[in-house]
Amino acid sequence: MRRRFALDARTLATLNIYVFIPALIFGNLSRRAIEWSLFGRCALAMAVLVAAMTALLTTVARVRRMEPDLKSAFVMTLFTNLGNFGLPVVAFAFGKTEGLPLAVVVMVCGSFLQNSVGIYFAQRSRHTAARALVRVLRFPMIYAFALSLLFQRMHWGLPEAVARAVDITADAAIPVQLMVLGLKLAETRLDTGFDVFLACFFRLCAGPVVAFAAARLAGLEDLALKVFVLQLSGPVAVGMAVYGVQFNIRPGFLASVVSWTFLLSSVTVGAVLAILYRI
Repeated sequence: MRRRFALDARTLATLNIYVFIPALIFGNLSRRAIEWSLFGRCALAMAVLVAAMTALLTTVARVRRMEPDLKSAFVMTLFTNLGNFGLPVVAFAFGKTEGLPLAVVVMVCGSFLQNSVGIYFAQRSRHTAARALVRVLRFPMIYAFALSLLFQRMHWGLPEAVARAVDITADAAIPVQLMVLGLKLAETRLDTGFDVFLACFFRLCAGPVVAFAAARLAGLEDLALKVFVLQLSGPVAVGMAVYGVQFNIRPGFLASVVSWTFLLSSVTVGAVLAILYRI
């Protein structure tokens, strides 16, 4: 498609960030029942995980003496595909009745950090920390997240016509993300450099270990712990490749890491699941 039509990946990425992803966040979260005590523990575990992985990947990037934009892209690979990868895997492994509701809570916590901290990292290589933080507040995902939690907490609902419009808009988010990834890969060859596979290692191998420690520290137990670890064992979120295109932060590198982690996760996630079954 990229070779036959003049498609602009950055335009699609902009539409996704400003329209489709906010609709997806609001449409999914505002109508899902949330167990708030579990939500608090998952949020703490996710915050610990992001802090630990950020420190680890930043240290590795400094040792490797990566350029600022590559360093930002390298750190961005800590974020996992919690939705269109994580939810089906959890449903398969632990069932739709028991496992999937827990996975939704993990996705809620993770989506906020991905769409706030992820954008911060994308901005950080070209701006000061304070300016990067201010620029994060320009994007609608944070406000969609806060508004969805308010609607859920207050048991509010949208008029049916508006709700259907939101759902139709939200349905475009994942296909457009995959299209942006495909367009980027069509423009560049799949990278096989050392830093790409180093990022894959930390996402797929170190990530589950850190996730387990973070879950334990936050007080998650039994099935909640297993769901958290399994979801945080997946490939890099496709949204990171979209941010790479939107903010011109090593889009080829991020698209390659997303693709390689998807391919390699069939082995690593299976290994993690086998270990979790034995715990």
